[in-house]
Formats: sequence, structure tokens, C-alpha cells
Amino acid sequence: MTPLTLTMQAFGPFAGRETIDFTALGRSPLFLINGPTGAGKSSILDAICFALYGQTTGNERDAGQMRCDQADASLLTEVSLTFRLRDAMYRVRRVPLQERPKASGEGTMTQTAEAQLWRLTPEGEEDECLVARKVTDATAELQALIGLDANQFRQVMVLPQGKFRELLLAGSKDREVIFSQLFQTQVFQRIEERLRTQANQIERAVSDHRQHINGILAGGDLESEAALAQEMEALTPQVGQSRERFETAQQQRRRAEQQRDEALALQRQFEARDALAADKARHLGQRGEVDNSQLRLAQSAHAQALRPQKAALDQAQQALATAQAEQHQAHAALTTQRTSAEQAQQALESARQRQVELPELRERHRQLGEFIQKSQQLSELQRHFQTSQTAWQQADEALKRDERQLDGIRQQGEAIGVHLERLQSEFQQLASAPAELSRHHHLLALRQELDELTQRRQGLTTQQQQAKNALSHQQGETERAERYATEQEMRWHQGQAALLALTLEQDAPCPVCGSLEHPAPAINRAELVTQAQVEDARTVQEQARQALQRAERHHHQLTQHIDSHNEQAQRLTQQLGEWASQPLLALQQAYEDLRQQVQRREQVEAEIRQQTAARESLRREWGTLDKQLKAQRPEVEKAKESALRLESRRDQLSQSLPEDARHPEAMRQTLDELEQHIAQLEKAWESAQQALSTSQTQLARAEEQLRGANERVERSEQSLQQAHAEWQAALQASPFGDEAEYQAAQLNDAQRHELTHRVEAYQRRLAELEGALENYQTQLVEKTPPDLAALTAQAESAQAQENSQLETWRQLDGRLTTLQNIHQKLAAAHASQAELEAQYQLWGTLSDVANGRTGHRISLQRFVLGVLLDDVLIQASERLVRMSRGRYQLVRREDPSKGNKASGLELDVADTYTGKNRPVATLSGGESFMAALSLALGLSDVVQAYAGGIQLDTLFIDEGFGSLDQDALDQAIAMLSELQMSGRMIGIISHVSELKEQMPVRIEVSASRHGSSVAVKGALS
Repeated sequence: MTPLTLTMQAFGPFAGRETIDFTALGRSPLFLINGPTGAGKSSILDAICFALYGQTTGNERDAGQMRCDQADASLLTEVSLTFRLRDAMYRVRRVPLQERPKASGEGTMTQTAEAQLWRLTPEGEEDECLVARKVTDATAELQALIGLDANQFRQVMVLPQGKFRELLLAGSKDREVIFSQLFQTQVFQRIEERLRTQANQIERAVSDHRQHINGILAGGDLESEAALAQEMEALTPQVGQSRERFETAQQQRRRAEQQRDEALALQRQFEARDALAADKARHLGQRGEVDNSQLRLAQSAHAQALRPQKAALDQAQQALATAQAEQHQAHAALTTQRTSAEQAQQALESARQRQVELPELRERHRQLGEFIQKSQQLSELQRHFQTSQTAWQQADEALKRDERQLDGIRQQGEAIGVHLERLQSEFQQLASAPAELSRHHHLLALRQELDELTQRRQGLTTQQQQAKNALSHQQGETERAERYATEQEMRWHQGQAALLALTLEQDAPCPVCGSLEHPAPAINRAELVTQAQVEDARTVQEQARQALQRAERHHHQLTQHIDSHNEQAQRLTQQLGEWASQPLLALQQAYEDLRQQVQRREQVEAEIRQQTAARESLRREWGTLDKQLKAQRPEVEKAKESALRLESRRDQLSQSLPEDARHPEAMRQTLDELEQHIAQLEKAWESAQQALSTSQTQLARAEEQLRGANERVERSEQSLQQAHAEWQAALQASPFGDEAEYQAAQLNDAQRHELTHRVEAYQRRLAELEGALENYQTQLVEKTPPDLAALTAQAESAQAQENSQLETWRQLDGRLTTLQNIHQKLAAAHASQAELEAQYQLWGTLSDVANGRTGHRISLQRFVLGVLLDDVLIQASERLVRMSRGRYQLVRREDPSKGNKASGLELDVADTYTGKNRPVATLSGGESFMAALSLALGLSDVVQAYAGGIQLDTLFIDEGFGSLDQDALDQAIAMLSELQMSGRMIGIISHVSELKEQMPVRIEVSASRHGSSVAVKGALS
């Protein structure tokens, strides 16, 4: 950030409107802010800091206390700062909270604080309003642009009076915040958080897995894995015995079903024999129809013997009819061919008369061909002329069009340039959006995790209360069971004494005490209690005690889960900060807004690349088009010359042709008609000759066909007479009286096949029925029908017994399978838990190391910042050695801090006089100023050297030089001059007269009774 102009109105000691033009001091100046005590030198730095952050450099005074008491009441207190940041210019204006006169009437009114922020054009004009009024929005926007908050700005860019030792004496935590912002090392902090989150997730997964193991046991109604093994051991032989009983019952069921199936088969044989006897009786009733079919087949065989003679007669009749039809057709064809031959002779004579016109027509055809050739040449020249003229006109139009396009490309390039500047400015505004989105994404995940924890904690609290109630109830049940068992045992002992008293005899010793006298034997006053009842009571007591232990364990587990959830919720609340109390919707909205900003940033970046590429494309296109225009102009002149030359040749050829021969299309049409007429005459002559020859050939063929047809008719009549005589002789020798009886006995192949099949099927079915009936009679000899109902009842009883044994076996085997599955799940769960614990050993170690919970308690980010701090200290020590005449160097403290205090970024000073390192707080005032100045300059050098770092191109130093001796002062001025030469603006506030002599460029602050004023002295021209 480099200030360009600063305007202060009624601010601090400045009663009027004072403007400081820093550009008048030269480029990257080293200047002095000089003036008497109380004139307002430090107020200039206050104004800069107030314009940017709404705070003063020392932060001792509220912004509302910055109004000048000498200022006119109508003059508003305000500060305006124009500054340059990364090749862009901005202007900010701030008005603090103050009282001002009312616009009308008497009295005052409160002027609320407001702020405006604009992006400026390269000419310094207001281009875009980034913040219209809200103070907090302006502070946030400027903090994002500069990359520093107010405290960091005061420590690295403005060393205010009495505050220059703050960065020097800052602790590791404060210095970590400043350095992480300067060097953009938040990625290492995100790595720490990611490792911590991963370790916590694995730790929760281990805890959940333990609960999962308990859930697996609870799903099988098991108290422990030992109970699982004990029950599996007891169930295994029971399952084997149950399976043997099932297999025995299964065998008995199979034997009963086999007996039932054999009886059923025998019963079916008896039924099949009776059915076959009935089928045979029905089949014999069809005998008459079969005999009739056999008679028809015999008559058909006699008719089949006469079929050759009948077929010969029919064939002879058909042949005679065909020959007669051919004779009639041949006679008609001969008459037709004679007529055609006469017509062809007449056509030939007509064609011979038209052949006389051909020589004259061919001569006319030759002349027309010559005229058409010349006309074609004329048309070709005309076409070439038109083409050349069109090419000339097109080239001229293309030249003009390209010139217009070149001008359009220039305008587009200028518009793209303006659009690019606007996009780049917007991209700078959105520069911090990805980092903020990542941070809010992490916060959103933490908040969702916190909400889930809260819900689970509520559910666990409910379960805990239920478990507590169940525990209280079970304690009462256990106490009652213990009392009952004790009472039963006492009653059993009393009953034993009463039983023993019944066995006592006078003068016989007591088996208990040995006395011969029994003055008060025990008397049973209640019902006797057996040993079994005592054992049952003790069993109930033991069961109640175990249930109480389970309830206590369950309640303890729930309490541990709730404590764990409370710890996690507290940790998440600390990480979330103020977002822990805000609604989740607000955080989601903030995340969505940032996501849209990131999307917009990506869109702007893509559009910048697109517009840049478009601009480069336009530049290339402009260069190509410019070269093309330079080459086009000679081509246009050449096309014009060619068109004029073709026009001259066309006119010469046109004059050499007759007037009626200048139309090639008309002549070509006449030529085509003449060619068609000649071709028609030649074709007519050839066709007439061909037609006459063809007619004569066809006439001879028709006469020959008529003679052949007459001969075939005579032969067919003779054959018909012979076939008729043979048919009559065969009919008289057959059993048929006439041709009608013969026709009635005819059967076609389908009828004959059907009758034959019917007779054969009847005989074959009769033989099958007789054979099957005989077979059944043989099999059922000496057999009686079985008692099928009794055998069926026996099989059903065996089936019921088998089902009962199967159900028992399935229940036992199912329970054993369930236990085996639980055993397998437990084995897999233990393996998974071991794997999770191994993962936690890795991730937990990485998280502890990265978050500084081991060793020297240095986190990953602080370790990286320590390396960067070493670079800063190298540059700072180089300057401190020069100013301290080789005595002091700044070094990083290597010994860790005591207790839980973060360490790794503390500073010590190495004293070469003593050879020891000591804290920087032990330096004197002048030594502290030299060390703080060296540290600020070294930090500026290193930050500038790292790409992507924040630009520290301005440094203001308020006082401190008065504590230096002359040699150290000279060294300090020399170092500031070197820093100025690297492109930084350096402003010094001091009363030291030597500085005024060595620094001619300065800002003079003058004080008066009516307020202070400023003036620039020794400005570079």
C-alpha cells in the first residue's frame, strides 16, 4: 500500500482542510515529517490509520475524540486517503461519530459514523463504489485488500510513537498471527486442523466400535464373550443329539411312506385290470364298421386294375383337342404375316423417295457448325470478361470490407482492454474468497458435527435417565431377593432343628450338644422349607445381582458417553468461536455467499483468460489483415487491367460474325433440329429395310407351322380310336357292369389310407387290450386289495413325528448358528478395532506433532514460520550489526517455553561482548529502537521476496531516532536510503536536527493559535 494523497478536515490539530500530496515527494521517497511538539506530526499517521481501519495508530483515543476543537462548528470532521495497491488505485473516506449543528433551527444533532470506498481509474477518477456507507463493510473490504488488520498494520508498516517495541517483544502466539497473515501460511494451519480432525474421527470410531461390540453381544442376549463361548460349548452336543433323533424319525417316515406307496400301487393295478376289461367290451362293439371298411377296400382294388386303360383314353382325347387348337392358331398367324409383309414393302418404297434430300441437309449442317464455333468463342470471351469484371469488383469490395474490418478490430481491441481492466479489478476484490470459503467450509463441518453431537447427547441423556430409573428399580429387586433368600435359609435351618427334635429320646445323647436331657426341643411353627427352595431363592438372588451389575455397567457407559460428548462439544464450541452461538442457517448463508464469490472469481478468472486470448487473437488477426490489405491492392489493379483486355478482344470477334449468327443458342437449336431430321431419314430407310426382311422371314415360319399342325391332328385322331377300343375290352372283362359302377368303386389315396388305418388300428388295439388284460391277471393271482386308509394314517403320524424333531433341531441349530455368526462378527470387529487403533497410532501421532503437543510444543505452522523468521532475522541482524557497531544480532530462542505456553517464535539478542544470548526486553531504549527498526526492515525485505506475499512498500517511523548516537543514526539513515532505493516509501517523524539536515525532502507541520497546517518542502520536480 502506497499513499498518494491524504486530506484531513477538522481532524486532530488541523482546524481547516489540509491535503498532503505524497506524489509531490517523488517516486519511492525517503522524507521527514518535521515540526514542533504538539503540532500534529503523529496525527498524520493517525489520519492514515483512521482512514484505513477507523482507529488511530496508538489506539489510545477513540475515533470520536479526533475532532479539532478550533474547527468551525459547521465543518465536518473527515479524512480521505487515496492510495495505490498492486497497480490499482483506491480512495477511502471516513467520517467519525460527532455532533454537528442542525440544518435548520438551533441545537445539534448526532452525525453517525460512515465510510465510502471507491476504485479509481488510472486518471484518478472514481470508477466503482465498493462500499457506500457502512463502516464495518469498509474496514472488512480494506483489510481483505491490504491483507493486514489494524494491529498488524501498526506493527509492520507504521511504527507509532511508543509502540515500536511491540513486534520486537511480541510473544510466539501474537507473532504467529502476524507472520501467518504476511506469508499466507494458513495452509499449514489447515493441515494441522485436518490432521486433528482425522485423529478425532478415528478416536470416535474406536469408541463407537467398542459400543458396536457391546451391541453385537446384546443382539444375542449375551452378557460377555465368555458367556458366548460357554453357551456354544453347551449347545454343540445338543444339536448333534437333536439331529440324530430327527434322522431316526425321518427313516421311520420313509418306511411308512414306502409301505403306503406299495399298497397304493397294488390298488392301482386292481383298478387298471377292471378298466381294461371294460375297454375290451366297448372295443368289440365296433366290429361291424370294420367289416364294412374291409369290403370297400376290396372293390377299390378291382377299380385300381382298370385305371391304366381309362387314363390312356383320357390322354388321347386331350391330345386331339390340343392339336386342333394349334391348327386353328397357325392358320390365323399365316393370314396376319401376309398382311405385314405387304405393308413393309410399301414403307420401303416411301423411304427410298425421301433419301434424295440428304446431301443438301448435310451441307447446311456444316455451315451451321462453323458459325456456332465462332459464336462459342465469342460467348467464352464474354464469360471470361464477366468473370474478370466480377473478380475485379469482388476484389475491390473485399479490399473495402477488410479496411472496415480492420477498423472494427481496432475498436474491439479497445473495448476488450477496458473490459479487462474492470475484470482484473473485480478479480482483486475477490482474491481472498477461496481462503475464506475454505475456512467457512471447515467451520460449517464443525458446526454440523456440533449439532449432531448435541442431538446424540440429548438422546444419551434420555437413555441415562431411563438407565438410572432401571438401576433404582433393580436395586430394590436385588434387596428384596436377598431378604427373601436369607429368610428362606433361616426357615430351612429352623425346620432342620425341628426335624432333629423329633428324633430325640429320653436319656439318649443329643447329636448336636451330647446332653442326655432335652428340656426345650425345637418346635416347627411354620411350613418346612426344603433345600431345593433355598437353592431356588439363592438362584433368584444371584440373577437379581447380575441384573443389577448389568444396569450399573449400562448406566456407567452412558455417563462416559455423555462426558465424551460434552468434551467434544466444548472443543468444537471453542473452535467455532462466535459461530457456535449463531444459527446454522446464518453460517450456511455465509458459506453460500462465499461459494458464490469463489464461483464468480473463477468465472472472472476464466473470462479474463478468455478476454486476454480474444485480445491476442484480435492482435494476430489485425496483423494478418494488415498484411493482406497490402497484398490486395496490387491484385485489384491487376484484375481491372485483365477485365479491360478481355472486353477489347470480345468486341473484335463480335464484329466478324453476321448479325443472324451472333445468337449461338438459336443456331444450336436449328442445328439440333437439322441433325434430328437427317437422323430420322437415315433411320427410316434402315428401319424399312429391316422390317421387310423380318416380315418375309416370319411369313415362311407361319406357313411351316400350319403344315405341322395339320399332321398332328391326323395322328391324334388315330390314337383316340385305338384307346377307346382297349377301354371297352377291359371294362367287359372286369366285375363291373358298366362305367358308372366303376366310378362308384373309386377311392382316392386319402380315403383308401383312412380305411386301411382304421382297420389296422382296430385290430392292433384289440391285441393290446387282450395282452394287457392277460398280464394283469397273471400279476394279481393270489393277491387281495390292500387297507390303504390304515397305511396312510400310519405315514401321516410318522410325518408329524419327523416335523416335531425337525423343529427342535432347527431351533437348537439356529441358536448355534446365531452364536457362531456373533463369534465371527466379534472376530471381525476386533480386527477392525485393531486396525482403527493402528490408524489412530499413526494419525494421532501426526496430529500431536503437527499441533505442537509433543516435544518442544511447536506446531507445523509455527515451525514453518520459524524458518521464515530465521530469514527475517538474517536480514534484520545484518542491519542491527551495522547500527550497534558489531555488538548485537537478533536470534530465535531455541529453548522451549515452560508449561503449556506456545513456543518457537520468541526472540533473543546475541551479545558479542558477553558471548551470551539474552531476552530482547533487556535492551535499552536506543538499543530497542535499533532492534525494532532492523526487524521491521528485515521483515519488509523477506515479505517482498516471497511471491504471493503482502506488499510492504510503505514504512512510517514515529520518533525513536533521538535515542541513537551519531554513528548509529548515520547507519540507520544509510539503511533507510538503501531500502528507499528498492522502491519503498519511507516517512520519518523526528525532532533530531541531524535528520533535517540529511533529508531535504520533508513535510513541515506548523502550529498556530487557530490550528495546525502542513506544507511539502524540497519536493522533487
